[in-house]
Amino acid sequence: MNYDEILKKVNPTYFSAKGCLGLLAETGDSDIIKFYNGIDKEQLTAFDNDPITKSRVISLEARYQMWNVIAEETDCQNIVDLPCGYLPHSLVTAQLNKNYYGLDLPIVIDEISNIAAKILNEREKSLVKYYGVDATNYLSMRNALNDVQGKICIITDGLLGFFDNNDLKVVCENIYRLLQEFGGCWYVSDSQFDELMGITYATLTGKNANEMLNATTGGNKDVSDTDNSNHIFLNGTLEERRQFVEECGFSLRSFRYPEKLKIIPSLKNNPDLMKKILSAYKEIEEWILNVDVAESTDKKILDIPFAKEFLVKDNILAIRISGRLDTINAPKLLQEYEEFQNKFTEIHIDAGELEFISYAGLRVFKIMCESLTDENLFKIKNANEDVEKILTENGYKITDF
Repeated sequence: MNYDEILKKVNPTYFSAKGCLGLLAETGDSDIIKFYNGIDKEQLTAFDNDPITKSRVISLEARYQMWNVIAEETDCQNIVDLPCGYLPHSLVTAQLNKNYYGLDLPIVIDEISNIAAKILNEREKSLVKYYGVDATNYLSMRNALNDVQGKICIITDGLLGFFDNNDLKVVCENIYRLLQEFGGCWYVSDSQFDELMGITYATLTGKNANEMLNATTGGNKDVSDTDNSNHIFLNGTLEERRQFVEECGFSLRSFRYPEKLKIIPSLKNNPDLMKKILSAYKEIEEWILNVDVAESTDKKILDIPFAKEFLVKDNILAIRISGRLDTINAPKLLQEYEEFQNKFTEIHIDAGELEFISYAGLRVFKIMCESLTDENLFKIKNANEDVEKILTENGYKITDF
């Protein structure tokens, strides 16, 4: 595999972002179509003209328009788009004369930054920056904001469902620290992600919202390998979701969709339907989160440099890993692993200096396991308590070889 193929294999969630852009292109929005025309449409197929698809398009458009409203209303001059996906948020933000920081997987950033460079004018380009990050990696996000002056508004739309609860806590902790330093706020549209789609479907069809939710359940599982069964944002109650973020230290204020969203442009020729849908959206709660910037933290960031050592002996591939095995580093591990294919029958991982493993890292371990004739010959030793917890929850055993 070339490196681009490795990135896709390790980070398959990029494809869902392309699917969202494709659905939004159905609205006819000229900015969205400009960006859609620029992407590589690999594996994207024509969308069905059925009620479920229509409901997804309308709910995605509502979220997109709400993103634009928040970016305009906030008094923060710096908009942090996490994750930015392939949407034209950079263009929208630059036209507001605000600074834009688009953060996403490196594979997404490689493509969206080139597309934006062809669409934005020179003044707009001066306000826009894109960075490849891992939301579980604080330093990757902090480094992306090195030139920020003033408060930040972090806008999250379609992120939280792609983590398990362990990683989700790390993401919240990282965002908390950024807001502690810079001030500002965190807008979260994921508080009732599924409910928004369900209400849209029920309003369009008069049928039970669960019919659509049951039809779309597992979408994140297909592309992220996350365990959704106990996911707080996918399966918890609204009160449990509120409690989760408040226990992470955030103060929360909520509002209802119709308080800020006044129009769904693709429905402007059907004002009765638009009014009906916006009225139904009064059931949807959105969040703006803040932290106490006066509060300080002395927690040190472990920064063990990522390193990997490979050795083949007696048909055993021994791999020693240091640092974080996350979205940024997992592709590097897989790339070097590919060079040793067919030279071993057993794999031994020394995780003694492995600081953290995300689902990208787990995905690489899974690829390694599946390459063996007997998956029991994939062995791990020396994991620290936190890493061992993640590994055992995902079916791996820590041994002494």
